[in-house]
Amino acid sequence: MKDIMRVLSEYSLPESIPVVLLRESADNFVYLVGEDQKKVLRISKRLPVEDIKFEYEANQYLSKKSSLFSKWIKTLKGDCYTVVNEVVAVMFEYVDGHNINIDKDHLPELNIAYSAGRGLGEMRNAGAGFSQVSPRKRTIFSELERVLKISDKFKKEFEGGEKFVQEVESSLEFARNQNEVTGLIHNDYRPGNVIFDNGDNLVGIIDFDWSCTGPLIKDLALAAVEWSFPDGSDEPNFLIFDAFLDGYNSVSEIKIEKNENLYSWIKFSLLSDAATYFCDLAEDPNSEKRVIRSYMYRKYNFFSKI
Repeated sequence: MKDIMRVLSEYSLPESIPVVLLRESADNFVYLVGEDQKKVLRISKRLPVEDIKFEYEANQYLSKKSSLFSKWIKTLKGDCYTVVNEVVAVMFEYVDGHNINIDKDHLPELNIAYSAGRGLGEMRNAGAGFSQVSPRKRTIFSELERVLKISDKFKKEFEGGEKFVQEVESSLEFARNQNEVTGLIHNDYRPGNVIFDNGDNLVGIIDFDWSCTGPLIKDLALAAVEWSFPDGSDEPNFLIFDAFLDGYNSVSEIKIEKNENLYSWIKFSLLSDAATYFCDLAEDPNSEKRVIRSYMYRKYNFFSKI
């Protein structure tokens, strides 16, 4: 808490208390600061400063295009981030609203899925014109390339590891040989990163720490699955999948069909997401799990059979 208060002292804030932990992930801590004039503080666990500069640049670009994107708050010194005891922190304006809870027993209404798809379509149109200045290490290939760097470990230590490495190699070959329209992608357009008001209107898109430049169809591929195929389900709800796709196509400057190409990008995206989990396991000295099995990999296998 002492480090958090030191971080907050770097900003001009109307309120610095209470500070409430909203969520923790493998990538960061997210706090809600204040009560009447709320702000959001994100403390990164592993995001390099160079990547934060890219995220700021992307946020500034999108904020000029639409009110859906939360505004970044600079420090008293005018910086887009602050570092305290090797902790990198950033702050945003709070977006008033709620997330849609999606799990295998609670699926979104079709109008919600349509609205979420439309929001991604609007971002797609804005992101198509993005040209980065700040470098970013992350690409759409980063997580799969992590697998290849430790491929011997997967082959020797993981049940199903050799097959997994082969699938990664095949997916990388597919994506590198495509010629899709590129631009800024969110890369993590999950229900938890989309905000609705009480009237079920989409009012905010948040958390761009995984954003990068890449094929715009990749964002759609992962998002359509995230909204229609909750963890623990045996298959997607294709009514919801189609509603999301229809919402996207209602505004997107390029219409995407539900065909083999989209399914190939879905498999690429799901395998990339699974790779993050498996690489973290492989690199964790305290983990004893050595089997290629996860929710995302299960979804990848489903789409591999279509």
